[in-house]
Amino acid sequence: MSWCRNWGFAAGFLFLSLWAVAAVAAANPNQSPTAASSAQPDDWRRLIERYIQRQAGASGLRIQVDIPPDEAGPPACGKAPRFVEVQRTRWIGPQNIGLQCDTPTWRWSVNLRVRGFSQVVQTSRAVPAGQLLGPEDILQVESDLATEPTGVLTDLAQAVGRETTRPLRENTSLTLNTLRVPAVINVGDRITVRVVGKAFQITADGVALQKGAVGDTIRVKLSEGKTVSASVVRAGHVDVTL
Repeated sequence: MSWCRNWGFAAGFLFLSLWAVAAVAAANPNQSPTAASSAQPDDWRRLIERYIQRQAGASGLRIQVDIPPDEAGPPACGKAPRFVEVQRTRWIGPQNIGLQCDTPTWRWSVNLRVRGFSQVVQTSRAVPAGQLLGPEDILQVESDLATEPTGVLTDLAQAVGRETTRPLRENTSLTLNTLRVPAVINVGDRITVRVVGKAFQITADGVALQKGAVGDTIRVKLSEGKTVSASVVRAGHVDVTL
């Protein structure tokens, strides 16, 4: 009789277990066993992060990928999905990354943000327009290049000895547009003018009518009264090529 009681107890337990499974399935009619078992919410995030690291990390920047935390991710795929390749001029900033699957067939995309961190040059204090920058006027800080202006300087040597084109506040990121090479010739300076022709070279005295840095072209009045355009060679010296 005891075996009968044990068999009845086992049969009852099995019935209750099957009933519970059926109840769960009824409550989730759209969830297939395959999709549930293959759902790994972090896998697709790591896949995208590794892909962007390969693309954007070649620049030497420290890369951070910001994917919306509430993004559910792509559907299940029979094998690893492929990336939808798109020509991009820039990998830093807002991006749209697409995936596609063959079995089953689908395409999916996500909007995310790629941050690329690098050392940039900023002012360490407020400086006026026309200030020649020295080491004490600038510093390097790590910053996301997506938030920086185009052409931001990344090397202190690019800023030292240059002149500001406008007043700058403390912690202003420096670009080539905010700096210029300082003038070595000013208006009214007496200068030496070298005139170079095809088979001759002479020198003359002149007066600068414009200020200019090395490489600039300025107007110069020669001692004889003629005005010419000349290229600044160094302080006090310009060239005129005929």
